[in-house]
Amino acid sequence: MTELTEATDPHATSTERGVELLARAPWERIAVMGDSVSAGVREAVPGFQNLSWVDRISAVLRRIHPGFDEIRLAERDLTLAEIRRTQLRPALDFKPDLVFLTGGGNDLLKPGFDPVAVRAELTEIVSKVRATGADILTIGMLDISQAGLVPARYATAIGRATRTVARITQDVSREYGAIFVSFTDHPLAADAGIYCSDRLHLNCRGQAFVATEMMRGLAADLTARSETS
Repeated sequence: MTELTEATDPHATSTERGVELLARAPWERIAVMGDSVSAGVREAVPGFQNLSWVDRISAVLRRIHPGFDEIRLAERDLTLAEIRRTQLRPALDFKPDLVFLTGGGNDLLKPGFDPVAVRAELTEIVSKVRATGADILTIGMLDISQAGLVPARYATAIGRATRTVARITQDVSREYGAIFVSFTDHPLAADAGIYCSDRLHLNCRGQAFVATEMMRGLAADLTARSETS
């Protein structure tokens, strides 16, 4: 069987193809908020560039806008409350036109998971960003239990909590006009080959996949805007 590479993986998008997808993108200043998903925690995979999804999207936007600038604030192990407390003000002070936000994974993995608190924190972050006129992209997290990465006794609870956070994120995103990209039930969520050896984070193949889906989400939003303008 031929080894999968970026060139043969249908879920990986080259910088050149990304530029074609986002040719009309207006975003020149991005702020990246969140936890380890946005911080770029990953492992190398033969045949794939050692890049995070943020690296990949930034490379595309930099090709489109030579004056492109960014601020990366994400840190691993943070809950949504910690993301709000430590990253929201610096993100807003940067005056971005697009914010990427990932969060909720650490909330659902901690004892005492509170969906009401998750909704409140997401609402605070998303509403404050949207009030500035900036766009914000949120995600429905991958359900790692589908890939057999979670011990059987925890799999059902983890899957249920992941879907709860995804639904809340989608609801808040719709309410405030954020761009929402769902990974939760994507077929690739069940492919153990996109995850790191820690059975939690995404490897470089997974990073390429996430970048592709996010760029497609951004492109779809641009198309929807042009059709309603």
